[in-house]
Amino acid sequence: MVTLKQTVRNSTSWAKNRIHTICKSDDPLDYLNAYSVAQEFLEWLEPDMQEDVYSLAYIGEGSEYDDGEI
Repeated sequence: MVTLKQTVRNSTSWAKNRIHTICKSDDPLDYLNAYSVAQEFLEWLEPDMQEDVYSLAYIGEGSEYDDGEI
């Protein structure tokens, strides 16, 4: 099972790679797209991130909280 720490690391890596890929374009609109990605992941892109990251447990069908009743 993937841990929350791995998920944050993978998402941060994806965001950085996506920003770099988009910025290789000559289209000025692509820079706005890269900026949008950076804004979305800004909290996770901080080099000295000290905040806790919280995650909610899955509570849908098939989870430990699913009692089979609708």
